[in-house]
Amino acid sequence: MATAAPLANEMINTPAEATGEYKEMLVRLLTRQIYAETATSEVFGKAITAAPNWQEKELAAEFAAEEARHARGLYDILTDLGEDPEAIIAGRPDAEEYWSLDLSNWLDIAVFNFTVDRAGSHQIMEYRQSSYVPWGESQEEVLEDEEDHYGNGVENLKQFAKDPEQLAAFQKIFDRVMPNCIKRAFGRLEGPDNEFCLQHGLKRHTTEEIINRYLEEMREHMDGTGLMFPPMSAFEAINCELADSTREILQSMQR
Repeated sequence: MATAAPLANEMINTPAEATGEYKEMLVRLLTRQIYAETATSEVFGKAITAAPNWQEKELAAEFAAEEARHARGLYDILTDLGEDPEAIIAGRPDAEEYWSLDLSNWLDIAVFNFTVDRAGSHQIMEYRQSSYVPWGESQEEVLEDEEDHYGNGVENLKQFAKDPEQLAAFQKIFDRVMPNCIKRAFGRLEGPDNEFCLQHGLKRHTTEEIINRYLEEMREHMDGTGLMFPPMSAFEAINCELADSTREILQSMQR
């Protein structure tokens, strides 16, 4: 007889307790995260070559190692759940395709660092409160690392913003990367899967709330730099689902 999935206020402490629909959804969320962590590690690996100076190369190497360590933690959690992490990772698109990047271009990587890493942080804020305790406990260190990565991304934006030509180039790439980031990092806006995650404590906030929290923070860092949110057409072009409240945030800072 199948064990009923836990409710939001119930915690699952061991792999053996994760069964049925709960385990299926847990593995789907872990798969999405390990896709993002491995793809991000590869981006920073490429950045070692693309970076314009040694300081940025050193940071890229450090970030690549940290993302690989995050992926290893997820790898071990999936293994404990009886899954095959290698097979899961093999199903992921190429890192360039996954994040919509040109990994030979340093500016693409700088935009990625500002845009995508912070989206990951807002998801990790949810995961560390997960009802699956082994996953939640593993995310505190991950979030600390991501904070450092984003700080570097913000500093890069400030540097590019000093030069109108560089800022224009940054904006062009940002218009491509951000819509794809929201679609990849946050997933579907609503539906039975989201309801299941909320009901059983795999996430604590709606997708709309998480995306809006992310965009509001991004807007604070963009304010005064001249960088604007991508036009709504860029989101529509890739069928990125957006709530009305999210559209309002995006439209508050557009050309």
